[in-house]
Parts: sequence; structure tokens; C-alpha cells
Amino acid sequence: MFKSTQTLYDDLAKTLGVASLPADDDGSVELSIGDDTPVILFAEDAYTLMLVAPIVPLPAEPDYGIMLWLMRRNFHDSPLAPFRVACDAAGMVVIWGRVPIGSLDGRSLAALIDALGQESRLIRDELVG
Repeated sequence: MFKSTQTLYDDLAKTLGVASLPADDDGSVELSIGDDTPVILFAEDAYTLMLVAPIVPLPAEPDYGIMLWLMRRNFHDSPLAPFRVACDAAGMVVIWGRVPIGSLDGRSLAALIDALGQESRLIRDELVG
């Protein structure tokens, strides 16, 4: 794991009031926002953290209006920026984005994770109904 990522994870653990955030060998940590909203942190390199929030499987018959709303979340003026809505290979709708580690501390990362969790719930509610 990169030293910069470990330092950030340690500061996040303090902010969250936990002893530590154990990462896997690649520097990844999975957190849960509430009971139903996972957010996964991936240490891409010493300078970049990727955050991914799996939301819900893409509906088999998506409604045009909902899909339009969902895809507009990817525009440059989206309230989600710098995050994007996408689907993984298994058809799971996800929100993902890369952020520079140098601009984060534990408190700002916790706020970013919380905002990502809230957006994830909003999108899930729109897709599932």
C-alpha cells in the first residue's frame, strides 16, 4: 500500500471513530453507509483514490425518463461531478470517480463518502421506485 493512502486511511479512521480501516493487499477498503450502501475505496497509485458505489442491477426494461435523468448525471455540470454513473460488466449500476489524494484529509474524505452514499440511495430510489 502507498504511504499516502495509508496516511489518508488512518486519518479517515480517526474521523469515523474507529481504530483502523484494514485494507487488502492492493490498498482497497470497503465501507458501508447505513445498512445498504457500500462504497469501495481503491488506491490506484500514490496520488489517486478511486471511489466506487455499486447501486442496483440495471432494470431489464428501463423507463426512458429515468434513463434520461440517469445519463444526464454524467454531464459536465452535473451535481455528481467528478463522479460518473456507469454499468459494470455484470450490469450493476455504479457511481465511480477518481480524486487526488493530496486534496483530501479524513474529514473531507468522510464527507465525500457520505455524499456518494446519499447519491447512491437517490439513484437506487429512482431506478427501483
